[in-house]
Amino acid sequence: MNEPSGFQSYGQIQEWLKSELGLSLAHKTVYEIVRFSLGAKLKVPRPQSTKQQGESLSHLKKTSSLSLKLYLAQLHKKLV
Repeated sequence: MNEPSGFQSYGQIQEWLKSELGLSLAHKTVYEIVRFSLGAKLKVPRPQSTKQQGESLSHLKKTSSLSLKLYLAQLHKKLV
């Protein structure tokens, strides 16, 4: 589980446990061990829209950061 690639599903963890350690565990058991005993979560990227354009996204990130700074500055002025 410490490998950078990790597992994308609890089913993959089940398969790994069976092939490497010879353990045949139920899905629920694997989930409870990983999630609650080990305190780990699967690292799966969030889905992205196929319509999303890279340039627009970078522009949004730049402008939203600036807008947030301006908003916080205005809020600070009102509080002082």
